[in-house]
Amino acid sequence: MLTDLTDSLGRIGARHGSKLIRFGAVSAFNVILGQLLLYGAQVVLAWSPVMANTFALCLGAVPAYVLSRYWVWEKRGKNQIMAEVIPFWTLTIIGFILSTGAIWYVDTRWDAAPLVINLTNLLAYGLVWVVKFMVLDRVLFKPTEVPA
Repeated sequence: MLTDLTDSLGRIGARHGSKLIRFGAVSAFNVILGQLLLYGAQVVLAWSPVMANTFALCLGAVPAYVLSRYWVWEKRGKNQIMAEVIPFWTLTIIGFILSTGAIWYVDTRWDAAPLVINLTNLLAYGLVWVVKFMVLDRVLFKPTEVPA
């Protein structure tokens, strides 16, 4: 069983290794940016956790899309609204709904401190991360075959 898992991970690494590393780097950048925006909006601007989360998502989604499209999946040319932009934003909104729901629940149940809100946000987005990579890789930014 362990050998099967190791073999599967080896195949995934060989096929997607550099892309996973780039996606991880973009994700790390976006996590840092999003967490700073979320925390700053709560502490500096004194916004509610839900409003701060909305603000962080709206500002952070643009670099997330641009870095994912051009650097991670190395797509060039015109952005495809129906095939790339709308599905990307749909995935982003799903993550937003999950994180906002979790933040709202934690904040209303325990009147949580900003750091707890940030941790809740990280956990919610972490659940979406693997699914998002698979959808982006296999559907949105899949390699197009060039006729020979």
